[in-house]
Amino acid sequence: MNVFDSGPIFEGTFFDKFLAITHYQTLVCIFILLVCFYIMKQLQNRKMTFSMRMLVGLILGAVLGLVIQLVAGFPDSPAVWMKETSVWYGLFGRAFIAFIRMLVIPLIFVSIVKVIIDFAGKENLPKIAFRGIFWLLFTTGIACIVGIILANIFSLGENQTNIEIATTATAKQYTNLVDTFIRLIPSNIVSAMNTENIVGLVIFSALLGIAANRMEKKNPEAIGAFKLFMQGFYKIVMSVAMTIIKFMPYAVIALLANTIVSNGIPAIIEASSFVLAVYIAMIVMVIVHIIIVAIHGVSPVMFVKKSLGVWLMGFTSRSSVGTLPMTISTLTARMGVNDGTANLVGSLGTTMGMNGCAGFFPALIAVMVAHMVGIETDLQFYVMMVIVVVIGSIGIAGIPGTATVAATIVLSGMNMAEYFPLIGMVLAIDPIIDMARTLTNVSGTLTAAVATDREVGTMNMEVFNDPNATLENLTDDHMD
Repeated sequence: MNVFDSGPIFEGTFFDKFLAITHYQTLVCIFILLVCFYIMKQLQNRKMTFSMRMLVGLILGAVLGLVIQLVAGFPDSPAVWMKETSVWYGLFGRAFIAFIRMLVIPLIFVSIVKVIIDFAGKENLPKIAFRGIFWLLFTTGIACIVGIILANIFSLGENQTNIEIATTATAKQYTNLVDTFIRLIPSNIVSAMNTENIVGLVIFSALLGIAANRMEKKNPEAIGAFKLFMQGFYKIVMSVAMTIIKFMPYAVIALLANTIVSNGIPAIIEASSFVLAVYIAMIVMVIVHIIIVAIHGVSPVMFVKKSLGVWLMGFTSRSSVGTLPMTISTLTARMGVNDGTANLVGSLGTTMGMNGCAGFFPALIAVMVAHMVGIETDLQFYVMMVIVVVIGSIGIAGIPGTATVAATIVLSGMNMAEYFPLIGMVLAIDPIIDMARTLTNVSGTLTAAVATDREVGTMNMEVFNDPNATLENLTDDHMD
């Protein structure tokens, strides 16, 4: 028994079920988190840059989570006070994500309408759409190949001699290719918003913008008022987003610490080979992204510096959709990407061609399962997998549990759906894996937007090359 284990100091339904505070360790952990917040506030008062505060928050969160695990003796399952600590850390971490996600639907709606209105009469919009989709899907194909290679290097699943089918792991529903494309068209826009069908929302918003442009000559006053309203609405939504994002370094501490406390080190070690493969895949894909932007005449060093904040937010929040406001703001304010490109490609990148969730992750899963059940993995198997992965990355739009759905689609496409329960061990530590997947997702979106804007010729390189072009300077000091 660990020396720090003790009985509850508070008992009863009020403390146990309502307050979630029954042990003194819970109070100590909450106090330490508040101390970390105080340190972050002092750094903010000293005008430390947002990216550096993010990095400090990442370090503090990791140290805090590991210290709690150390004090608890690295248990196989979290103690009661650790579960209570996770609940209270979630107050700060999950609340931040909830605030961000609250803005996603109105942000995408107003952004796409504004894009169409701003591009009225211009020929760039189709180019941006097609080139953006190409780069999102192209990098996903590369991510799949990276996953295949790493799965074989680490021999995932080959040493699994005693296979036990986990009854708790169930496959998500999937559809065929035709139904996938039909599902992207929203039959009910309110329902599409509610289920976060981003592609469906983009389609509706684009049609609204096109209709506004078409009716402008017949109704100039009404349409003019509508355009002014959308421009004002866009500025208001972005202002609110920046106000929330300024608290992100604080949320990073709680989010990362909570992930480590909730999942524990033993669970990570048990699937260490898979976890290591995922994080190496993340590093490889980030390098691929850097090479792509370099080919397009963009400074890799500057790209990394200006992407750091978005990467860290994606890593800690584990939400590509939740990171969208900061992704768009970074592309426009720090990288000089045209508003239309940033909004359109950024929005599509949250649900299409996600390099991590829909790229290397399902590839690693499929190869591991194939090895576990003895399916031959030849060239034909891998070519088919790349095709299934790329197509499947389009069809998971707006569905909760994106990575699980992507894995389901790939296993089904490879005729291995019946073996889905074998990945129960991986799903148990999904939050640890999801951090690397999400960072890769947002990095791929940034890359697709930069590559697209360079090809179209609308990227402001003066802003990109300006090291002082920060979110702090360009958002009415909301980030200070």
